[in-house]
Amino acid sequence: MFKEGLLKGKRILITGGGTGLGKEIAAKYLELGAELWLCGRRGAVLESTAKELVAGRGGVVRTHSVDIRDAAAVDAMVQRIWDESGPLTGLVNNAAGNFISPTKDLTPNGFNAIA
Repeated sequence: MFKEGLLKGKRILITGGGTGLGKEIAAKYLELGAELWLCGRRGAVLESTAKELVAGRGGVVRTHSVDIRDAAAVDAMVQRIWDESGPLTGLVNNAAGNFISPTKDLTPNGFNAIA
């Protein structure tokens, strides 16, 4: 469906890339030639996913453990990515920083956490 090597030379960050939809997106982007950065809260899960993806498809997958609700931590992650591999050329905002609750029951802090 996609041209081979379509994402060659692209550096893409996938938030929530360790499991589920983020992991599946990572697998496809890696097949298309992208260099990947995966981030999420669980470092061990990210590392396991990165090893699995590289073993199955080759390529470059790096990880960074971060809570995307922490703006300073996200800034530090982006700086690390820049320092270690250069600028990003793509972003998949897959991670969710939310919780299950009817909107009417959210506190102001709860709303800010997911907005």
